[in-house]
Amino acid sequence: MNRREILPGVWHLEEDYRCYCTLVLGTEGALLWDTGQGKHDLAAYVASVTSLPCLVLCSHGHSDHIGGNFRFPQVYAHPADWPLLEAQARLTGHPWSALPLEEGQVFPLGGRTGRVVCLPGHTRGSVGLLLEGEDLLLAGDALNPTLLLLGPEAGTLAQLRQTLQKALSLPFTRYLSSHTPGPVSKRQVSLHLAHLDCLHTQPPSHPGPYGPRVMRSRYKGEGGRSVILFDRALLPEDGTRF
Repeated sequence: MNRREILPGVWHLEEDYRCYCTLVLGTEGALLWDTGQGKHDLAAYVASVTSLPCLVLCSHGHSDHIGGNFRFPQVYAHPADWPLLEAQARLTGHPWSALPLEEGQVFPLGGRTGRVVCLPGHTRGSVGLLLEGEDLLLAGDALNPTLLLLGPEAGTLAQLRQTLQKALSLPFTRYLSSHTPGPVSKRQVSLHLAHLDCLHTQPPSHPGPYGPRVMRSRYKGEGGRSVILFDRALLPEDGTRF
């Protein structure tokens, strides 16, 4: 398994091609952020790295991030995404259970602490984990360089804007997303916000690869680019600002 040490005791793991989980080690406990597609036994891998008790936190409920949940006895996820966990269980035949993740919830690991922040948009139950005092946010898919708001589980564009504004106010300068191999600059969040303004004034006209209802919009700004794929139904019909 490919892994990259981001901070001492913080490992970004490539569970499957371009699908990443993050292992955070403290002096008294460990925390695994997502379990990938379930193709690899991350429980066995974590046990080979540390003998510390390990909690599992799900950034959101999509199948490529919760596929290995069944291998762990204690899993946390935001209740808004529990239907996605249940659907995955029906599909795979694996049992599921979850404890709730809530805004401000704190996970002390010994020498470091993670604090939950809600980041709805990609899904209504998307969350991030701020490693307090370490200048790093674990963001799941909520702040990917390519943002997806697809399917009935996705939030609104207005929710996405609120999430991006909230992220800018948080104390970090770089973050890990679930489909990038290394840290992303917080500047990407500002690019996404600028992009939303263009979505309002210049609705995208090119369908994305996920079907005729999906719109694809691209934005280039100083220092990078932003891509957003979303259901066209999310655009307000009356032209109001979202």
